[in-house]
Parts: sequence; C-alpha cells; structure tokens
Amino acid sequence: MGAQDQQLFVDKVAHARAGGHVNFVGDPYSSSENWVSALFACNRMAMFDILPALQKITGGKDDIEFLTVVEDNRKTLGGGTDRIKFAYSVVINREIEDRGMPGDQVNDGREFLGCTRLDDAGVQGEIQGALRRVGVGRAADACCGPVTGAWLDDLVRQRQVPGKSLISNVAAAAHYMLSRSHVCTARASVWGMKQVIDEYDAKKRRAISSGDKDLKTIALTGNRPYPPDFGMRNWAYKGAQDGFMDWQRCNSAKSPPVIPEVKGVPEGGEF
Repeated sequence: MGAQDQQLFVDKVAHARAGGHVNFVGDPYSSSENWVSALFACNRMAMFDILPALQKITGGKDDIEFLTVVEDNRKTLGGGTDRIKFAYSVVINREIEDRGMPGDQVNDGREFLGCTRLDDAGVQGEIQGALRRVGVGRAADACCGPVTGAWLDDLVRQRQVPGKSLISNVAAAAHYMLSRSHVCTARASVWGMKQVIDEYDAKKRRAISSGDKDLKTIALTGNRPYPPDFGMRNWAYKGAQDGFMDWQRCNSAKSPPVIPEVKGVPEGGEF
C-alpha cells in the first residue's frame, strides 16, 4: 500500500494547492480543510513512505513548508507531531534533526540520505573493535600515550575506504574518538571542541543550502562526508566529555589553548 498511500497524499496536496496557500499561520481554527486532509494523509504513512512522498512534491517546496505550518497549527490543538518537520529537514535540508522522533523513524531518515542505521550498541562495538585491533583492552587505557593515534587512525582508515564514509556506527565512533583524543591531549577544551563540532555542522549546512547536497565542496577524498546529524553531534559531544575525564586523570598539567588545535580526519580529511 506504500505507493498507493504516497500517490493519495500527492493528489491531496495538488487538490489543496488549487485552493492556494491561505495565510493562517498560528491560527489553527482557520486551517483549510483540504490542507488538513493532506496533512492527515501524510501522517497516516510510515516515515519510510513519507520521505519519498515529500520528495515527489519538492517541485512545490512551498507546499511542504505550508504543510509544516498546518502541522504546527494541529499541535496547538493537541493533535499534531513534528513528523513532517523532521521529514522536511531530511528531504529539503539533507539533515537529521532532533525532533523527538522514535529511533526507527530517525534511522529511516538516515537510510533515505544513503547512510546506514545508527545504534548505540553498534557504536560501542566499533569503538571496542578499534581498541582490540590496536591491542588495548579498555577505553580508559587508550587515551594518553602513542596508542591514542593508533586507535583514532584505525577508525579513520575504515571511513576512508571507498563507499564506507556513510556507515553510521563507524562515523559516530570516529567522531567520538577524535573529539575525545583532542580534549584528553589538551589540544582543545570541552567548550572549544564543541565549538569545532558545531561549526563543522554549520559548514555542511551552508554547503547544502548553496546547492551542494552531497557536500562535494567539503570532501577531501572521494568519499562523501556524513550529512549533518544530531546523532553524530551527540557522540562527538560525548567524546569531549569523556576526554575531559581523561585529561583530569592523566594530563591535567597541560592546559588547552584558547583556540582549539584540531587536526583530525574522521571524514577522510576534516572533522
């Protein structure tokens, strides 16, 4: 029924569009019945059907934006969600936003963008796997000393293999390790590292908004950089926090610089 549901939604949007985009922003009681019907047709679908359905109407970007307004109005009445806003972010902005969606729906968005599904146990497995490959038993033993670079390099090499940069668990593990190692070795404070993380995501968003949906202007190898994703950001943040604990334990005599000295390659050339 997926294709039929998608077509029903597309048809309802076309019917609602014929009535125009009425200005009822913030006024849920004046929502057009046809647009509400299109909204309901959208929300009846699973997320993996919503995404290609919205893709079909991207020629009318105003239609998708208008649906988000209708969705906001329905939320005011206690009957809406952020599903369409999440889908809008995936389809139009090529970004995985934190909109409170269940994990399976968020992963549907990642797959739509060509990535694999992300799960915390899988990320931990990639981190531990890299530790084993460089001969370290525990993460706490891997931060300070020469093994730090070996651990990070192992994860980076995996991401540099052609076609492997969009494996979500490996990407998250590499972002975690880079962030952790920079804070632990006093090349960045926690605050400074988070600024680097946020600016890199902002750089990706600027490239996407300028028309570079595959981030070719950012990639320094043949691999496509991972799209902006709150899950990646959260793992990088966690790396910074864990790196601070490492720094306190084994490197507190060295103070981090005001301007972070970040030199890492989780994407095959940039953070």
